[in-house]
Amino acid sequence: MLVVLDTNVIISALYSKNGASFQLLNGILSGSLPWAISPLLALEYEGKIHEKIAAGFLKVSEENCERILDALFAMGRTILRPVQIRPSLQDLTDDKVFECAVSGNCTHIITFNKKDFPPAVTQPYGIRVMTPGELLQIWRCKR
Repeated sequence: MLVVLDTNVIISALYSKNGASFQLLNGILSGSLPWAISPLLALEYEGKIHEKIAAGFLKVSEENCERILDALFAMGRTILRPVQIRPSLQDLTDDKVFECAVSGNCTHIITFNKKDFPPAVTQPYGIRVMTPGELLQIWRCKR
């Protein structure tokens, strides 16, 4: 199993320690949940998280945010040259997530917006799209 996380999952994990997103991030940080990250996706995470902090949505400090992201990025399989695939997803920012998943041979894209990654686009690459809660149930059984 190798996953890539949509930005909304990272933000959810930083917002609350009670949900599946936070448990998945803990799995990544412990090394028990393999994940992939590309530089473009890392930049998106940083930008969106800093926006949420500035807006007061996230109560984590900028310094702690950088530490968390650095630790996450260190634990990921870095996809330095993602294959540029332009499936014309409805939300163009999702192309980065999809490209990372395809280039990294990921098995899953984890997102709260499953409709943004239609099966007609993901299935030919063998990628399943799941919510954090759905993946957590499967991942727990495999551990």
